[in-house]
Amino acid sequence: MQSGFTLLEMVLVLFLIGLMASATLMLTENVEDQAKYDETKRRMEMMRKAIVGAPTRTINGGPEISGFVADMGRLPNCVRELIEQKNCADPATILSAWNINPATGIGSGWRGPYIQVIPERDKDSDGKPDLRFRDGYGTSDNVIAIDSKNSGWTFTPLIDASGATFGIDVSSASYDLTNSADDISVTPLIEASDWRINNININFINRNTSDALPTAVLGENVNLRIYLSSITDYKTGDDGSTTTLNLPTDAIPSNNNHSKLFYFDSSNAVPIGMHGYAVVCYETPAGDPDNYVLFDGDCNSASNAIPALNDIRKFNVAPRQNITLDWIIQ
Repeated sequence: MQSGFTLLEMVLVLFLIGLMASATLMLTENVEDQAKYDETKRRMEMMRKAIVGAPTRTINGGPEISGFVADMGRLPNCVRELIEQKNCADPATILSAWNINPATGIGSGWRGPYIQVIPERDKDSDGKPDLRFRDGYGTSDNVIAIDSKNSGWTFTPLIDASGATFGIDVSSASYDLTNSADDISVTPLIEASDWRINNININFINRNTSDALPTAVLGENVNLRIYLSSITDYKTGDDGSTTTLNLPTDAIPSNNNHSKLFYFDSSNAVPIGMHGYAVVCYETPAGDPDNYVLFDGDCNSASNAIPALNDIRKFNVAPRQNITLDWIIQ
């Protein structure tokens, strides 16, 4: 006798094999989706660290100060600025390179790339491989100029009422480029407190053993000046409501100290990084603020000097710090 499979049995076996293959494919697809999602989130975190560094890490007991903001003193306007030394509005314009200013001793400028990428084939016809930082899905924009700026990401600087950029939103279109329901977003990727501070405390130390300072009848009006690069590139701190801060007569006792808090508004906030500082006399002499003289216990423009390299003191700014700096008066 001969035995074999009936047609029905063969159809049933083939059906079961197909069902198992479909289930395996679905499981594999889910794994692939999750991997692309996880890679996108990882690259968002890479972008964040490229912009503001990793201040939770410490070097010699202090927070690590690194990233685009620490070098440039501002937030990037597009993804391209993190990869190439090119302006967002015009790629033919080169961002200023890292340089230590001889007048202040402070370094500033672009010293990236802040994100390393594998070059892609030339699509913008500039004769060079394209540098793009894609999301986990490899998303690109059909418009070459837009793609070259943001590598397929939606990169949105956040602007406050004063016109200052205070943060960044970023999102990935994921699989579906037309339906925003599946977008992967971090809003915000960068917020104001991640990269700037709005007040600094100055501890005025009077080393004079006989006189309380200042001696002027109405006190002295001063500013805290934070240098970002050159002698004319600075942020100005005041009392938070006017353009100056008044030190009352005899506010700083002899051989003692007195603290004052200086404020910087949203358009004048101090970015993370290494900066310089000096206390200057407000409107002394009257006219160009660049010519305001140093406060050395008084505001006598005839004897006080304009800030120079030896007068500017260095300090580091990290996010969410309470900073107190000493201003010593001999």
